[in-house]
Amino acid sequence: MNWIYELLEKIENFIHTNLWIAPLFSVILPFVEAIIPSLPLTAIIALNISVLSAAFGAIPGTILAITLSTIGSFLGMLFMFFLIRKTLSKKFLRKVENSNHGKWFTNVVERGNTGLMLAILSNPLLPSSILNYAISLTNIRVKKYIFLTFASRIIIIIFLVFLGSIFDIQSKPLNIVWVMLTYSVIILLYGLIIKIRNKKKHLNIERESSTE
Repeated sequence: MNWIYELLEKIENFIHTNLWIAPLFSVILPFVEAIIPSLPLTAIIALNISVLSAAFGAIPGTILAITLSTIGSFLGMLFMFFLIRKTLSKKFLRKVENSNHGKWFTNVVERGNTGLMLAILSNPLLPSSILNYAISLTNIRVKKYIFLTFASRIIIIIFLVFLGSIFDIQSKPLNIVWVMLTYSVIILLYGLIIKIRNKKKHLNIERESSTE
C-alpha cells in the first residue's frame, strides 16, 4: 500500500506545480477510485482539498473539492454499474457471493428499503465497491440507483472531509473509532426518527379505522 501513497504524493506535487489542472484531477482521481477500490478515498479527498485550496483559497477550494470529488466518484460508480450489468455480471456475481457484505446488501436491496439502502451506502467504513457490485446485480431501477449512489457519495465525502479535519484521521488512524461512533449515532437517530414516524402513521390509521 505504501506505493499508492507515494504515487498520490507525486501526483499532488505535480498538480501543485500545475494548478490549472487541479479541477480535472479532482474528478479523475475519485473516478478511478470507484473503479479500483484499493485506492484510499480519504487520501484522494485530502489531496483534492490540498490542491484546490492552493488554487482557489481554503473555503472555495474545500467546497469545490467536495463537489468535484462527488461528481468523479459518482461517475465512476455509475460506469461500473452499467459495465457490470451489460457485460461482466457473471464475474462480479462470484465476488459478491464470496463477500458477506455483498450477500447481505443484495438481500437489503431486494427488500426495497430505500432508507436502509442509503444508510448502508453512506457508511464510509463499508466496502463501497462490493456494495456497488451487489446493487448492480439486482433489478433496481436506474433512477433509484442514481439517487441512492449520488446521495450516498455526497454524504460520504462530506463526512470524510469534515470528520477527517476534526479527528485528523490521516496522521492518527485510531481516530477512525470516533468516526465510526459518530456515524453510529447518526444512524441510530435516523432509525429512531423512522420508528417514531411509522408509529404515528400506524396510530393515524387506527384512528381513521375506529371513526368509520
